Amino acid sequence: MHTRSAIISVFQRGAFLAILLCGTCRIQAQCRPDSHNLKKAKIHYEKALNAYQYGDIAQAWKFLEIAQKTESCFAELHMLKATIYEAEKKPDSAIASYRRSLAIDPDFFPNAYYFLACLESSTGLYEAAEIHFNRFLSYPDIAEKIKDKAIMAQYRNRESLKLKKDAKEFQPNNLGPGINTTEDEYLPSLSLDGKTLIFTRRYLKENPEPHIEEDFFYSIRDTNGQWAEAICFPPPINSDQNEGALSLSPDGRYLFFAGCGRNDGWGSCDIYASIRKGEQWGRVFNLGKPVNTMYWESQPCMSSDGKTLYFASNRPGGFGGSDIWMSEISELGTWSEPVNLGSNINTPGDENSPFLHPDGKTLYFSSDGHPGLGGLDLYLSRIEEDGHWGPARNLGYPINTAADETTLSVNAQGDTAYFSSDNLQGYGKKDIYAFYLYDQAQPATVSFMKGHVSDIKTGKPLAARFELISLKTGLVRIESYADAQNGSFLICLPTDEAFALNVACQGYLFYSDHIALDSRYKGEPMQKDIRLHPIEPGALVVLENVFYATEQYQLEEESIAELDKIYRFLVNNPSLHIEIGGHTDNTGSPAFNQQLSQKRAQAVADYMIQRGIDPKRVNAVGYGFDKPIGDNRSAEGRAKNRRTELKIL
Repeated sequence: MHTRSAIISVFQRGAFLAILLCGTCRIQAQCRPDSHNLKKAKIHYEKALNAYQYGDIAQAWKFLEIAQKTESCFAELHMLKATIYEAEKKPDSAIASYRRSLAIDPDFFPNAYYFLACLESSTGLYEAAEIHFNRFLSYPDIAEKIKDKAIMAQYRNRESLKLKKDAKEFQPNNLGPGINTTEDEYLPSLSLDGKTLIFTRRYLKENPEPHIEEDFFYSIRDTNGQWAEAICFPPPINSDQNEGALSLSPDGRYLFFAGCGRNDGWGSCDIYASIRKGEQWGRVFNLGKPVNTMYWESQPCMSSDGKTLYFASNRPGGFGGSDIWMSEISELGTWSEPVNLGSNINTPGDENSPFLHPDGKTLYFSSDGHPGLGGLDLYLSRIEEDGHWGPARNLGYPINTAADETTLSVNAQGDTAYFSSDNLQGYGKKDIYAFYLYDQAQPATVSFMKGHVSDIKTGKPLAARFELISLKTGLVRIESYADAQNGSFLICLPTDEAFALNVACQGYLFYSDHIALDSRYKGEPMQKDIRLHPIEPGALVVLENVFYATEQYQLEEESIAELDKIYRFLVNNPSLHIEIGGHTDNTGSPAFNQQLSQKRAQAVADYMIQRGIDPKRVNAVGYGFDKPIGDNRSAEGRAKNRRTELKIL
């Protein structure tokens, strides 16, 4: 990426000014100045140069204007104009002045080709930059230091050219007046169900006196796909203090954001959080050490499993500038020492705005340290089998341009991305847009389940714990809680393997479900109201994740996750006695099915006993096909009848 340090060092600029001060306005190659006018113009030019050296830019422009009106045909004048335009961050004008100077005298100051090429590359004029890099490097007596920089800058420019030639599909759609205004809207974050968009708005606030304010807003998408008029978050989320970079956890229960210059802060900016209870957000609290330090921490993003926080920080120990780090939260609520994501992600430049897709495997972020199209570009990295992040990949042109692209979030399905831009002729300044994300940049599709958890008898909402456990590894992939006030929940459902869903609440019999969605799943999200039964005699649950081979009773490996949950349930409730009931469909003789169901139930009981549960607490009963819950005339009904149940005695 093109950095200011790659353009003009102090030494190089000093050498350039020495040339301008030499007082010898040469006879230029491309035009012939009038000698009388040139002498008078040179006087004003030297006054402009002196004014520039003393920092009086207004006076410098005044004398340059007089000099140019008197005689414009000498290279030094336009070179000085280019220098001042660069200092004023007017690259287009600087480029024009460099070109004019070099057109007048192509060999006056070879380094000018390098300065010009860097400016052209940083503004997206990659083809022109290539020509001028080549011209600069053709000179035989270039200082090695600047030559090395030019070679690296040309390499980056060629990478930019490749990206531009390999243009991606990109048709951004403005999200409309419900979200965007004549002010700045940016940093969009989408809820897992795709119905709520939260973002930051920077605007003029009149009370108590006119001042520029950054506040958090949210908008709800209606059934027609339109975004409603955005609503400002109430206190304590918005305050009279400085906050920004809001991120909603995938389950919708946590808000993370950056707060700067606060009384309870550890450094310049810290990461804060608030927990939602019902429709209200709780008090804002600082995450504290080791996440926050005396340095800058910002731009938080929570993983869909509820365990890992990703954020940007310029703390020591990184690769330079701001890097992306991660910290894991324990069951006790403490954060681990943050870990740097490594050299495939982080560079000596700046890496910012991490967004981990709910698939848990695809990270989007911005960087000015990887080869790209200029300024900050957007990249993705995918986690590899060894657990490390793979090489960063530029999202390409025209998603990225020579301007800064800073944030990106992607919906659960992985096909729509959200970002902000002030280059697309929106409603005002920065607006928020959505666009179709081309296939190669898409993450794995995920779905979600939402609903409520309640007491089956009273209807009382329950703050139940959700665990989505991989049947392949036995590890908890997703962890979340239902809201204590209304029992609502929203959990991510990965689509790449089979999972056991366990829903548990103290004093209640757990709920078991089996989730296995194909990676190409594009169906509707799941809606489920889960009613938990108090622990009392007769309470029963179907063990959806206990598996046996066909017509066999040996437990398969994928059953371990569910069996371990039963074991812990019995340990946590030491006075309970349970029955494990085996059931079959009606295929085969009654005697065969009775024997098979008894052996299957006994296999589960034996597992508990081998783990140390008192045999008197576990009773195994085989019911054969005497208690069907489905129609044995259909394959679906027979599958329901082949089951193992746990009942409280």
